[in-house]
Amino acid sequence: MAEKRFGATLHESGVRGYFAKPEGGPAPLVMVFMEIWGVNDHMRLVCEKLAGFGFAAFAIDFYDGEVFDPRAGFEPAAAKLKSLGDEAIMDAFARAVGFFKTRKDVVADKLGVIGFCNGGRLAFLAATRHPRDIGATVCFYGGGIDNPKDRLGRGSVLGGVPHLESPVMLCYGAQDSSITPDEHARIAETLSRANKRYTLSVFPDVGHAFMDKAGAAEERATEVGWRMTRNFFAGTLAESP
Repeated sequence: MAEKRFGATLHESGVRGYFAKPEGGPAPLVMVFMEIWGVNDHMRLVCEKLAGFGFAAFAIDFYDGEVFDPRAGFEPAAAKLKSLGDEAIMDAFARAVGFFKTRKDVVADKLGVIGFCNGGRLAFLAATRHPRDIGATVCFYGGGIDNPKDRLGRGSVLGGVPHLESPVMLCYGAQDSSITPDEHARIAETLSRANKRYTLSVFPDVGHAFMDKAGAAEERATEVGWRMTRNFFAGTLAESP
């Protein structure tokens, strides 16, 4: 059961977010990068799920409380994201990390990061920008990690791979038309040539955002995805000095 939750601005860091942690002593910290829609019910459930696995989890709300409804279309959320840019988001991440390093109820010397869709790209970017802080990286259908035709105009983040220190787990849906097999291949080749540790898994019979979709195939993929995530964080964060 989660012991603490909050949605207010973090003291001193100036970063808003949603926090959950298991009962008991200090727990390893996992930072959650939200989807393009904001810190919605799904992102809060992600934090609760991680807390149930024994991790403290914080979903960074770089929209400062604003949430977009997918039924209203893609453009409003896309415009919000474009107005921020990578640098502002990475700055918020760094300030949040600094805040959690002052807390005694989490272990944040080597933390985990996880992201979904646009958040998967941001988790990957954070791992290359803050390698000394991050001990494990999970990217679910990280859109725009390396897509020259990206509809948001996001640049590739593969240039930072030489700086990467944490193991990375990347998960994709086989039927995801927005992230094609040739992008998987470019990411895998770049990581392999740079001598980095990674796992790339493709889930059959599901498309984009399968961790937040209804359906028999999605339910199976979600169950497997969470089991993989739990084992990956438990193993890699335990290895971190």
